[in-house]
Order: sequence, then C-alpha cells, then structure tokens
Amino acid sequence: MAVKDVVSALIEPQLKILGYDLANVSFRKEGANYILRVVIDKDGPVSMDDIVRAGDLISPLLDEADPIKSSYMLDVTSLGAEKPIKLERLERYLNERVNLGLREAVDKKNALEGELVSLTKEEVTIKVDNKKKGNVTIRRDLIANARLAIKF
Repeated sequence: MAVKDVVSALIEPQLKILGYDLANVSFRKEGANYILRVVIDKDGPVSMDDIVRAGDLISPLLDEADPIKSSYMLDVTSLGAEKPIKLERLERYLNERVNLGLREAVDKKNALEGELVSLTKEEVTIKVDNKKKGNVTIRRDLIANARLAIKF
C-alpha cells in the first residue's frame, strides 16, 4: 500500500472528529528532503489555528504508528484562501464572498463575484460589488464551479 494511503487511513478518522476533511496527502522528495504534505479542509475558511491544531493531532499519530521508515518533514496546509467549494455544499458558505464560474454568460460575464446572500433549490443570489442594482440571482444549473473569494 502506498504511503499516502496508509497515512490517509490513519489520520482521516481523527481529523473528522475535529471537524476537518482530509483533502489530500502526498509524499515525495523535494530537494534533499522527503515531504509528507497533508491538506485539510473544512466548511468555511481554514485558519492558522486550524493548521496548528491538525498538525498537533497528526504528528503523534504518525510517531506512534511509524508508517514511514525514512526521515521526512510534515507539512500541514489548507486548500488556500480561495479554495474550491463543492456545489452541493454551497449553502454552508452563506454570507461569505464567493466566485461563481458560469456555464453561460450572465450580463456578458462568465463569472460573478460577491457575497452569497441567499439560496434556494433552483436559484442563487449574490450581492455583486460593481452592480448598481446590487444583487444578481441566477439559476443553480448555470453554475459550473465555485470558490471562496478575497476582496482586494
């Protein structure tokens, strides 16, 4: 079994208890060192406190099980500030800033960005910053992808 599979099986149940999802595990040589990279996620933004908390959980689990015989560095990270959002979980990001990639242009735009203000089974409404009317409502089936967004 590959290292990433062994590590995933070991840490994923414990991460779930803390409310985190395991997004990815990789183990590879980078320069002179081997890096075990664990990517975590949760609904909403992942903070540095979350990264530290997950690392504090993972490190002793790996020390005890010792699934990697060579020396390595553990790198716990997140999907990033503008992480992708699963469309079926969009409701969990209400009142968050999102970027919605569209299957068809709406107001001559292939993407809309703003605060997610309401959702139904059929429609999504976001408050778009550069719109005079403010809110834009689109059909859910027009959304190709979504991610969290940062306002600069």
